[in-house]
Amino acid sequence: MDLYFDNNATTPLSDAVKKAMIDAMSYYANPSSPYQLSRIPQEIVENAHKQCADLLGTQPNNIVITSGGTESNNLAIKSILSLYAECDWKSIHVISTSIEHPSILEILYFFEKKGLQLTLLSPSSEGIIDVADIEAKIQPNTKLISMMAINNETGAIQDYARVARLAYEKGIFFHIDAVQAVGKIKIELNKLPGVSTLSFSGHKFNGPKGIGGLFVAENISLTPLLHGGGQEKGLRSGTENTIGLAGLAIAAQEANSQLISRYQHYLQLRNRLLEKLSLLSVQYDVNGSKNPEYQAAWTINLSFKNIRAESLASRLNLLHGISLSLGSACSNNKESHRSYVLLSMGLSNEQIDGAVRISLGNKTTIDEIDILANAIHLEISHLLSLSGRATGTY
Repeated sequence: MDLYFDNNATTPLSDAVKKAMIDAMSYYANPSSPYQLSRIPQEIVENAHKQCADLLGTQPNNIVITSGGTESNNLAIKSILSLYAECDWKSIHVISTSIEHPSILEILYFFEKKGLQLTLLSPSSEGIIDVADIEAKIQPNTKLISMMAINNETGAIQDYARVARLAYEKGIFFHIDAVQAVGKIKIELNKLPGVSTLSFSGHKFNGPKGIGGLFVAENISLTPLLHGGGQEKGLRSGTENTIGLAGLAIAAQEANSQLISRYQHYLQLRNRLLEKLSLLSVQYDVNGSKNPEYQAAWTINLSFKNIRAESLASRLNLLHGISLSLGSACSNNKESHRSYVLLSMGLSNEQIDGAVRISLGNKTTIDEIDILANAIHLEISHLLSLSGRATGTY
């Protein structure tokens, strides 16, 4: 039996999403064409905008459909910085954080090489960015603040609403990478006028891969990455992916209707796992916020004492059919295998080397959690016996 605990990397399609995508395959006409055959494809495109807007608490005309989080982040960041392309890059200042996703950091590093002034703020030991630190770093030439809503490795929830108010007061462009938040927590952009852009990706909430979007506030003018036929209000040209859009619409609709029940489910699973591990005398540290208000219930990052995470994850996979992550799937193929997020939080190398990320899905069951806890206990006991070490402290 395969047990999947890597839902921060990607999620399985729901049955309703699969059906919507299969049905959409019958409608092959180009949505931009003027004839009757294009009517249903056009409706699919419009419905995806509506359902995503409803999920985000905004209007359909504020949604630009993209291929997902990476493209959305690039569109937002590169677009705002392109406004200053004729300027001396040394005159432009940007604030972000050291725990951002690579699709944000790599863009900023690219422009930093051109002379951009970049300030990356480090989090607390619980993975939280202090908004006072952001305010203190604002300069007269600060043009952009970019911050993720929820960290993909630790599940730490950032106080993006306070940052939005700060950006609004200062007249600074504010981008939120909300890929790990959309479809999981309630977002009401109509109550956050300081948010300029916000990215999301369908495959993080049981939709298809390769489809997502970018919220763009009414007062924001972006420069497109892709020029062409003028689709998506000229910001993302190219024939619309109606099959993906059909799936995205249903995924957004399902997530929106189940936000509360799903979160309560995640919380129950999280508590069960931690309690079960404690009952089994498994020694661990939770990497993330101790305050539930700032900790995503579906993300559990644990460091196990005297254990190499690679060995544990491999044995869980090979012997128990359990899939979990050592960190972010987007950074596991980098040359340095230690998580830069956990390093930024001040964890020791030993703690990072013993860390795994368990991310829960809305279909994860209590029975699966019990199997996971028992398997972790069994394999940690085995690895400790091989090394001749008993459980202890770092």
